[in-house]
Amino acid sequence: MDKPAKQFQGKVALVTGASRGIGRAIALDLAARGADIAFNYMRSHDAAAETEASVRELGVDCLRLKAQVGDPDKIQQMFESVADHYGRLDILVNNAASGVQRDAVDLEPKHWDWTMSVNARAPWLCSVAATKLMPNGGSIVNISSMGSVRVLPHYFSVGTSKAALEAVTRYLAVEFGPLGIRVNGVSGGYIETDAFDSFPNREEMLAATGSTIAGRALKAQDMASAVAFLCSDDAEMIRGQVLVVDGGVTLTA
Repeated sequence: MDKPAKQFQGKVALVTGASRGIGRAIALDLAARGADIAFNYMRSHDAAAETEASVRELGVDCLRLKAQVGDPDKIQQMFESVADHYGRLDILVNNAASGVQRDAVDLEPKHWDWTMSVNARAPWLCSVAATKLMPNGGSIVNISSMGSVRVLPHYFSVGTSKAALEAVTRYLAVEFGPLGIRVNGVSGGYIETDAFDSFPNREEMLAATGSTIAGRALKAQDMASAVAFLCSDDAEMIRGQVLVVDGGVTLTA
């Protein structure tokens, strides 16, 4: 896919959870547009190494960090590493997500706490840390999903955490606006990734991926393109909004 020639050249982007899936697509897209990339991963060293190599092949720098964003201390260490390596940050994409795919009656408090800590608390803490590295302004994009506003099977903890994330997006957009920092979100529909394997209704979700009015399945690159737009100068006056990228699935009953 053609990218604006070095649209983000000279900029530094941190994408959480970018070793694979949507996060990887976002990191590679921003790299193709000229941005140096920092990203964290938790478990998959091999996948993270592959992402780093792919980023470097695009001619930009890459900083790979092992950090669990569910731990506030690890978040602090991650941003210290970014500060030491780059000295600043221009783009933050809060993509890392986790959760237990169970109905409300089957969920345990520890599952709730874990999901909220990664999906809602971490983006808040990462965004606050990012402001310290954005003295000249920047852009923050939070990755949500349609489960934030629609009730999906086995999605109780993740859906409610994404609803919280969208509220965080609006509040931070107002608070960070005077700092020259834009905060927005991108909410995606069904995209086939490794995350599907954790859902009891995986086959139903796979079947739903092709049911868009656009005539094709949604891809991770569609999310990446939306993120890049919100980070661009063309989105200067878009603040606190959640851009829905679902191929029109949520338009029909």
